[in-house]
Amino acid sequence: MIVRKNISIDQCYIDKLKPFLDKNNGNLSAAIRDSIETASEVIEGKKNENGEKNSSQALKNAESRNKLIEEEEFLLIHHTMLEWFIKKTSGLLIEESNVYELINPYTIKRIPDFINYVNALNDRLGWKIKVDAEFAGSPEPESLILTLSNGNPCFRGVIAHSLSLFLAKHMKLDIQGLFSKSNVTKVYFKRFEFLDYEKVPKGLEEYFGPMESTFKEIQRKPEFWKNLIKIYRDQNYQRLSMNKKVFEAFVSGSLPSVEDMAREFELFTGKPPEAFTLAEHIMIFKALYLTDSIGTEIEVCTEKGSECVRLIHDYSDSKVCERVALYYSNIFKYTGHPFTVSSSPHMIVFEFRKNVDVSCTYKSRVLSTESASSFTQ
Repeated sequence: MIVRKNISIDQCYIDKLKPFLDKNNGNLSAAIRDSIETASEVIEGKKNENGEKNSSQALKNAESRNKLIEEEEFLLIHHTMLEWFIKKTSGLLIEESNVYELINPYTIKRIPDFINYVNALNDRLGWKIKVDAEFAGSPEPESLILTLSNGNPCFRGVIAHSLSLFLAKHMKLDIQGLFSKSNVTKVYFKRFEFLDYEKVPKGLEEYFGPMESTFKEIQRKPEFWKNLIKIYRDQNYQRLSMNKKVFEAFVSGSLPSVEDMAREFELFTGKPPEAFTLAEHIMIFKALYLTDSIGTEIEVCTEKGSECVRLIHDYSDSKVCERVALYYSNIFKYTGHPFTVSSSPHMIVFEFRKNVDVSCTYKSRVLSTESASSFTQ
């Protein structure tokens, strides 16, 4: 039997019905029916598989949160404020001790237990995030894919970060990739061997802590970095940043030897030059070139067989151009890959070719005859 009643509803209640109205294309009767069904489930609890009613899990979680708030273990905070905190600390690693406040490393040893615990934790937090896992190998998986769905993207990022740190430290799984959209975050893991438990795994630092070392340096010498940033900003980055030995060499009229360059390279990368491919050398060189600011721009090609580097500068004095070309030529010599170098106004071009005889003389149109001879290997 359908009972029809005339009822009065204030606008504030209409506003609360908006999700149900949207779902039912504005049909008020259908919206009210849906809201009654939802309220009934919360009050009475959903039936289990045997047809018996359980107390509402939502109410249990709410009571649990209230108790934790009363005990001052949890704090109430507006979600926009929490989003602001998360965004402003992006790129910094969460401390392990904070993660262990959420996940007890002594009670969780298997991936299924880990996933069940994390989902129960999300329910307690009220973040509405669902975590699923696909993994290969047992009891210690060789690979793992974590899928975090629904909920606020910022909160998903914090949960993904925390879970990744836990998995790295206690299950030897480091991040291989990260995929994030508005409603889902996927984190790809692969097993690795820890060499030093005090250090952060490479993948974890790359995806969740790229600014960690930078912030530590700023905190170590705050006045130095504040002044340096101000000077660079005020002078529109028209400053040089180079090694003291290189500066001394330019001022004295000499240049560091190829051997000195190789030693500096090994200190910078932690590996000898021969450990890198030509393409890797070019990308490392690009980072150094842009950092030292001797030039203004750089164009590179790392396609096999067509590798080249174009250095763009704004120097007009031919002697300065010559010294810059010689300096960067010495850097490229220690890579062990033959190359030719040519110069034109405001540009120096290095081309790497297999058919170049390593005994040939590398020439530049701006170099004098004596200077050009220093390019001979």
